[in-house]
Amino acid sequence: MLAHILSEAVNAASLMFQWPDCLLLAAGTLIGELFGALPGLGGVVALALLIPLTYEMTMVQAMMLLMTAQGGSAFGGSISAILINIPGESVNAATTLDGYPLAKQGKAATALGASATASALGAIFGVLVLMFSIPLMYKIALVFGPPEMFALAILAMTTIAAVTEGSLLKGFIAAGLGVLISFIGFNRVIGGVRFTFGSAYLWDGITLMPVVIGLFAIAQAIDLGVKGVPIAEKAQLIRGSVWEGIKSIFKHKWVFLRSSLTGTLIGIIPGVGGAVANWLAYGQAVQMSKEPESFGKGNIQGVIAPEAANDAKDGGALIPTLALGVPGSAYCAVLLGAFLVHGVIPGPTLFEQQMNIIWVIIFSLVVSNILTSVIGVVLARHLVKVTTIPAVFLAPIVFILSLLGAFSARLDITDALVAFIFGIIGYFMMKYRFPRVSLLIALILGYMAEKTFFQSLQLARGSYAIFVTRPMTVILFVVAIFSFLFPYVRSYAKRERMGA
Repeated sequence: MLAHILSEAVNAASLMFQWPDCLLLAAGTLIGELFGALPGLGGVVALALLIPLTYEMTMVQAMMLLMTAQGGSAFGGSISAILINIPGESVNAATTLDGYPLAKQGKAATALGASATASALGAIFGVLVLMFSIPLMYKIALVFGPPEMFALAILAMTTIAAVTEGSLLKGFIAAGLGVLISFIGFNRVIGGVRFTFGSAYLWDGITLMPVVIGLFAIAQAIDLGVKGVPIAEKAQLIRGSVWEGIKSIFKHKWVFLRSSLTGTLIGIIPGVGGAVANWLAYGQAVQMSKEPESFGKGNIQGVIAPEAANDAKDGGALIPTLALGVPGSAYCAVLLGAFLVHGVIPGPTLFEQQMNIIWVIIFSLVVSNILTSVIGVVLARHLVKVTTIPAVFLAPIVFILSLLGAFSARLDITDALVAFIFGIIGYFMMKYRFPRVSLLIALILGYMAEKTFFQSLQLARGSYAIFVTRPMTVILFVVAIFSFLFPYVRSYAKRERMGA
């Protein structure tokens, strides 16, 4: 069996690195990095637009192009998150919390170096788990039924207490608004339409991408236009270095390893994805830090944690996708569409008859993340110049790109209108120090929590005992309670020490 696996790996490598097919690796990486860096686009949009180009390609060529585009997009999204406080896509939102303050301090090169290194090594971590665990790890995904998914959603929501920008009360007000917004639309579990006000558009609920673009991109564009000053002065750019960012990964190796593991495990659970993984990783970094108050003000660990989790989750998300045909994330859902186009059926047959395709996917992810990180590190000194662009030029560009990005996902002008509305909401949240991230976390998890809650009750025929009789659910609830109470306990202990 081992000889067969190694033979297929060698075969996949020989197919990938022959001329001119190897150019697809570089092309996909550059396309992914470009789409990732443009607010509102990201890897999923890049994959959706590239699939038609693969119709005449072989399956190997198609996977090379698509997987490198996905690999390149994650770090690309961190570029705009760090430099102009606008996440390229939702999985980069947590990076803005400390990446942008570092840019304002003139340490954008350091933040980019840390992000590039964490992205590359995090992806390799996730892929290694995928390589060695595919025969066994997909069974773990089967353990997560509706009760476990509900408990996981509650656990993720408790991180709001750790990542709130302002007061805890404002954090929960913002989270409550996010949960209410997640209730909009048709309830697919028990039926019924809520808060649609007669609008057919709202039947499907509020789509995540316009909300992310509005809260972060358009709100930031409005803020830039109102302030009318560059993000960083030229004098600030001489501080910090790419090498310092690279070294910070090894200085904070436990943060990196813990976040990579978190990203991989969250990726394995179908449907959760990087939007949850990066906030959990960031929350863990805050909770485990000896100086939690430094987060949100330019702590390099706040860049390392979410970026490592972002890229590590790709390897984990492929486990249920390849083994069960269940998408582990949004990009995996698009990837399944490419599988169908090329006649590939995920599952045991894929491992028995087309193992070389799995190796092409693995190698493409590794190569793209290394390439995109090298490109990012090499160009970091030039990329930091973006922070000196006057707001009078930058704000309109960001605003237009954001609206185009919101429109391009589904070619629906109402999505652009929704993004604009949330842009105004996001600007006033910034102005009055209500944490936008709390609203985003609650919106992402609110739908999942409601859906899995009712599914759990249906499985148990209305009995709430299902939430306390399943071991994994109990464990997740206990961790959620600890995660919620930990900031209070730590704050109390700190006051006691100061009093002593």
